Amino acid sequence: MKTQIVSRCWCCSETEEETMTHVFLTAPIANRLWRKFSNFAEEVRKLIKLKYPWIHIRKETWPQIITKLKEYKPKIHHHYVQWKKPGRNKVKCNTDGAARGNPGASSISFVVRDEEGDLIYARAKGIGIATNMEAEALALLEAVWYCQEKDLKEPIIETDSLVLKKMVDNQWKIPWELVERIEEIRKVIRSINASITHIFREGNCVADSLVNEVVESQETKCYYLFQELPSIIRKHLNMDKSQIPNIRMKTRKISTQ
Repeated sequence: MKTQIVSRCWCCSETEEETMTHVFLTAPIANRLWRKFSNFAEEVRKLIKLKYPWIHIRKETWPQIITKLKEYKPKIHHHYVQWKKPGRNKVKCNTDGAARGNPGASSISFVVRDEEGDLIYARAKGIGIATNMEAEALALLEAVWYCQEKDLKEPIIETDSLVLKKMVDNQWKIPWELVERIEEIRKVIRSINASITHIFREGNCVADSLVNEVVESQETKCYYLFQELPSIIRKHLNMDKSQIPNIRMKTRKISTQ
């Protein structure tokens, strides 16, 4: 027979029934936790008042604030992002780097396509522990090395890292740990007369999907034929080839001035 009995709270010195109210509100340990959190909340409130002195939260205004927050609807802006074919007798190489953590387990990828958007070659591999920028830079470096090795002249190298592009273009200061790598990228770019362009992540879906294929396993995968690619990557490649755009959405930041 299954007989239900009242549970005893083993956190209390006195015998108390282990109800939801007791566990989360009336138990001594729950009381101590709530007091600790309320002290922290008070410190946060003070910091908010220092940073935003125009905020005056009083009892009589709080319901109005709640109403405003409920009624608030952020303005969502969107635009279309399209991967563009490289042009007649040209190749385009899209690159990407990813890190799970910063630093953390990382991987890189690049995919080379011809003037019709068809696959020439793709590679994805794990690189161990690295930062996001280290992964992005190594992906770009391996891409230009491949183009140099295969004697691909005037390739278009496309990255979704605007920071990396600006560093390669000497517009932004380079962190010391990336100086050698960026210098090598510039050297190879000059030798093959490559151009570096930026694209939003929504237009870099093939390289982005490739890099996520190996970030956990840390494998190295090379693809020479369209049929060898995973199905999700084939889908993205076909969308790019058909010039079907992706939608990029963002919300406008609220000005506090």
